Amino acid sequence: MRKIHRWISIGAALFLVIVASTGVILQAQKLLGGDEKDQDKDRVMASAMTTSSDAAAYGAMLSKTLDATRASVPNKPIASIELRFAGDEPRGIVTLPGDPGRQITVDPRDGKVLKDEAHEAESIFLRIHSGEILGEPGVVLGLLWGLALVVLSITGGLMYLDMYRKRRKARGKGQVFW
Repeated sequence: MRKIHRWISIGAALFLVIVASTGVILQAQKLLGGDEKDQDKDRVMASAMTTSSDAAAYGAMLSKTLDATRASVPNKPIASIELRFAGDEPRGIVTLPGDPGRQITVDPRDGKVLKDEAHEAESIFLRIHSGEILGEPGVVLGLLWGLALVVLSITGGLMYLDMYRKRRKARGKGQVFW
């Protein structure tokens, strides 16, 4: 059991350090307000638009958003289009692919471009943390180092129980920590 634990830990140590350190960075960013965009996106606010609103109103807003985007960046591929109605001011958000991508925010009521900025879909630290930065092989590696952590936890726990039983039997001491 110790050999298995030792060999897996040697191979997994580098990946576990990367996952742990990027996890710490992501948590620190969250605590310091570094992911405010995500917090705003998840916040639910009332809007004037309802499920019983006329479908033509949605179509007109979408059309104005696309027209403003087309005027700003003609003939570019589109990754996603989103209409957000939360609050008093609706927004049309068009995301364009690329590295980095681009995000154009439009007031869908009048078609005025409000923001045109570089857009990265996910934090670089999140992509490193998940292994996604290496593409599909990185996701497989992430799965493997997650499994390694599970195996290390199990083999470490079994080794601890074995040492605990031997200590209790030899010295009569049943303390959990020594």
